[in-house]
Amino acid sequence: MSRKINEATSTDIPIIQKLVNEYGWKVGDTLLYQQTYDIPENLKKDYPTLKNIRPDIVLQDMNGDVLAVIENNLDKENKDLLKLRTIVTQLLKPRFLYACSAERILFYDNAWRGLDAGEFKQVTTYMSLEEMKLKIEQQKKIASNKEITIDTTIAGGYDPTVGKERYYQLQCIRTIIENYKAGKQKMLIHMATGLGKTRTAVAMVKALLSSGLAKRILFVVDRRMLAKQAVDDGFSLISREYTSSWITTSNFRTRKNASIHVVVIDTLELIHSDLPSNFYDLIIVDECHRSINVNRKLIFDHFLCPRIGLTATPRIATPIEGAEVDEEDLAIIDTYKLFGCETGEPDFQFDIAKGIDEGFLAPYKPIELISSLVEEAKQNGIEFDHVLDPQERYVIALGAEKKLKLEQLNRKFISEENCLRIAEELKKNTQYGEKVILFGVSQAHCIELAKAINKVFQIDGSEKPYYAEAVISENNELNETLKAWFKKPYQKPYVAVSVDILSTGVDIPCVRYIALAALTKSVGKYIQMIGRGTRLDPKTGKFSFQILDFVGLCKRMEDNGKGTLKENKKIVKPGGQRLSANAGININPKGEYFLIDNPDPAHMIQRIEIHGDSIKIKDNIPIEEAKQIFEEELKKSQEPVVVDLKKKAEQPEYQPTDEELAKFIQWLSLPNTFMDEGHLQKMYDYPEGSAWDFLLHALGRKRIPTPKERIEKNYLSYIHTYNFTDEQIVILKKIKDVFASNVASNRDININEIFGNPIYERLIGSYETINQIFDGKFNFVINELKQTIVKRASA
Repeated sequence: MSRKINEATSTDIPIIQKLVNEYGWKVGDTLLYQQTYDIPENLKKDYPTLKNIRPDIVLQDMNGDVLAVIENNLDKENKDLLKLRTIVTQLLKPRFLYACSAERILFYDNAWRGLDAGEFKQVTTYMSLEEMKLKIEQQKKIASNKEITIDTTIAGGYDPTVGKERYYQLQCIRTIIENYKAGKQKMLIHMATGLGKTRTAVAMVKALLSSGLAKRILFVVDRRMLAKQAVDDGFSLISREYTSSWITTSNFRTRKNASIHVVVIDTLELIHSDLPSNFYDLIIVDECHRSINVNRKLIFDHFLCPRIGLTATPRIATPIEGAEVDEEDLAIIDTYKLFGCETGEPDFQFDIAKGIDEGFLAPYKPIELISSLVEEAKQNGIEFDHVLDPQERYVIALGAEKKLKLEQLNRKFISEENCLRIAEELKKNTQYGEKVILFGVSQAHCIELAKAINKVFQIDGSEKPYYAEAVISENNELNETLKAWFKKPYQKPYVAVSVDILSTGVDIPCVRYIALAALTKSVGKYIQMIGRGTRLDPKTGKFSFQILDFVGLCKRMEDNGKGTLKENKKIVKPGGQRLSANAGININPKGEYFLIDNPDPAHMIQRIEIHGDSIKIKDNIPIEEAKQIFEEELKKSQEPVVVDLKKKAEQPEYQPTDEELAKFIQWLSLPNTFMDEGHLQKMYDYPEGSAWDFLLHALGRKRIPTPKERIEKNYLSYIHTYNFTDEQIVILKKIKDVFASNVASNRDININEIFGNPIYERLIGSYETINQIFDGKFNFVINELKQTIVKRASA
């Protein structure tokens, strides 16, 4: 017999109202309040002092089967949680357990297994009847031995590119699905670039969805370009059966019904705490080695589901030269830890050496091409006391002699002479029209390298694309256009120059040369750069590739190449180039080194106009000027699509459709603005934002959150994700403001600063008292918070 709702305590009523109004439970039907259950004979010997139990709230299905039990008053926490896990579970057999207090909702799933199954976990939401029934049905299918079908037209089947079946992809999918069914929560796949990691993931997702083992899957990437690529080139392969959607800050609430969500890690950082902890059945993370303001662990720990990491990079324990591990490699090591491989091996592994040995990847060999300038910088450093203005070419005296070592060359100061030497060697060692990816030091360095290559190849500059193009822009449309052109084997640009946009997630099989004009201490980053050339491409006659090393990086990495080179077919022929007017004239600069000042294009907005196969650069303007143009044009525009969106922006919770956003972004690219979403993200220093966020901000409807506000949101996510008591949460909430203010201002925060302030000490109590509440670990908690939540350096 259950008690009537009008007898409910003031503590229970808010939860009952939430369950009814927000989750659709029906009082007296699917929601029972303090129902009495007698102890049966078979349990009386284990619980001799109990005649019955009366849980606060029981949630059941239409057949009267208990699905969840909620205890709403944790007077004696350990005793109450134990009661839920023992007598309540044995008698009522609920799948889900909730324990609530003033500050927390604790949750336990009786289907959890393995090392992660031991403790209740904090959540911020409950589940509806439909959600619970779906989880129960999924668990039944996971427990069954029904064979899982894998679509070998996507992965694991015969591949004409290599002339055999990619057997390892099937092995990978089967291994991961078996681990998933066994309840493993953290898994890692290490598969070298070019082995079909994305197609393997797509086939695995299809297998999980079609077998009913999962209903909603999240696929996380680290750049917008890769999100678009995942939807357009990856999950489009299964789009007839399962919908995929790229979610952003402006659309995630309206895309809940899609089977597959693709998200950029920076966006997920902002929205993860707005999504229910049980929203996804699986998270797949593709090469995300860091997020912007928080440790990725907090983001993924928010979700109560298995997670799979995909990486092309092996775990690097120590750098080649000894000394300290590079920051990039520390991030890779952290990735292995995040997916359960801190000391062990990945769940599936197929590295670059094995790929080359078995004929799935192209062999390669490095060629070292060191100029006298680079050699001098490496040995003794380059001495100079003046530079040339990059536009007017007049001499700028530095006032004192400076010395540049190789590691500093082309960062603050760029050597035009060195760029020309690289261009000349590149021409000597490649055939006209062969595809090359050249990695530079900085955006400005990439621009100078592209200029030098076009000069050496005698391109007159009358129309784009040129022989060489710098792929560095924050303009997403420009990057996509250049990348699409570069991907075509017989079309300019033939040389793509980049800092790191092309170092990961770029699938261009026809690339025959990886050229290195920049150093890195990171073994992981080096492997990622080399990986851009490993794909085979029989269609264009590419069976191997070469590394043109202009800085001696391969020797530093102790890389002499892998496999035996196979001759590439020389099917690319010169043609279509337009010679410049000064063809045949000596193009060497005068002077010894011709160092020029780095103009730092990172602080400028480059506006362009794209028409079919041509690109016209309109101008480069300061960020503040670009902001002013955007905001003024938006406010005065009478274009129907803009007028309509401005009106809809007056509705507080309105989220635009994909079609509306696409039309707005198209308006952005028109004359008067010549911008795109990437420009806006750079202008407002908010890479997580969508075009809708910037429209609302410019109209004054909803301002972009400040760095402090973003930090505060993640701070609250932290204290409501991990295992804190109510008393500890209250204390951590009180120091939220000082913590967020210090982090946002790039100031350190420590115990002395908190308790050295009399106001704060009166507010939260003495250090001794607080430390006792945290079982002597308050310093540890503060340090954990500092490591978890950081402020991104401004662009």
